[in-house]
Amino acid sequence: MASIGTLLAQSFPPASKWGVDQIPDLTGKVAIVTGGNIGLGNETCKELLLKGCTVWLAARSQSKAEEAIAELKKETGKEALYLSLDLSDLKAVKESAENFKRQSTALHILICNAGVMVPPVEQLTAQGFDLQFGVNALAHFVLIQQLLPLLKSTSNSVNETRIVWVSSSVQYFFRNPPVKYENLRDTPSRTRLGTQQLYCQSKFITELLGYHLAKVLEEDQTSNVICIHLDPGNINTNLARHVPSIIRTIMIWTFLKPISKGVLSQLFAATAPEAAQYNGRYLRPWARLGEPHPATKDEAEQQKIWDYCMNVMKEYV
Repeated sequence: MASIGTLLAQSFPPASKWGVDQIPDLTGKVAIVTGGNIGLGNETCKELLLKGCTVWLAARSQSKAEEAIAELKKETGKEALYLSLDLSDLKAVKESAENFKRQSTALHILICNAGVMVPPVEQLTAQGFDLQFGVNALAHFVLIQQLLPLLKSTSNSVNETRIVWVSSSVQYFFRNPPVKYENLRDTPSRTRLGTQQLYCQSKFITELLGYHLAKVLEEDQTSNVICIHLDPGNINTNLARHVPSIIRTIMIWTFLKPISKGVLSQLFAATAPEAAQYNGRYLRPWARLGEPHPATKDEAEQQKIWDYCMNVMKEYV
């Protein structure tokens, strides 16, 4: 677990030195934002649209996505595009990626923003994985792999393309790493671990995968793609809808911050020219370099979970 000082710095960060007014012109750029219909994803779509980016709003519910797209058009004068994406089903993730590639010949920014937090423990993905691991880590891993060839072909020696993977400070609270792989499926040990630790586990795994992905990208001399992973901060969004109402009320009163703050790190990672040098780096609120749980730096564990996810993808996708 991180030190008290680190946890306080994450929960009560200093004023940001970077703001959305510093986002450069994004005319001609293409972005996908998962979970773009609500919360941080929706605000991220808004700021990208305002800077001229072509934005694909990826979400499971078409009706909710269309409502969000209509509201974004009122706010920005620009229209986002809908990309159907069900992160609870790996086959649907592949179909979504294939659908996108049929409609777009370029992808400059992929923001893996969508997530679930402490849903009922009995909820699983279509392939029988723990829902939080399946959505927060595994499905985004598969989406990245399916879109990576396009990210590579869009990049060039001067202009990199970017993968932004949203994690959380809860990875600091993952008890007793390394990952116990029996807890990724519907087993008695997974149930005993409980939804809170399963959420921490999913974000811990996101860090492991993000680090290894950055290393793989750095070693590839044929393209120019980077991966940045980050904690957006403790933000008041519907992500905490499964948290008991009294606890959520206390959270809002004490340390939850507005969505306008929460989008800073992912927008910085996705657009700031200076962030082009941050492949493999971890950002903490607000758009500052930081360090995640030290156990996420274990290269053997990074490789192990990477191989696990690769094998799952080969089996189901």
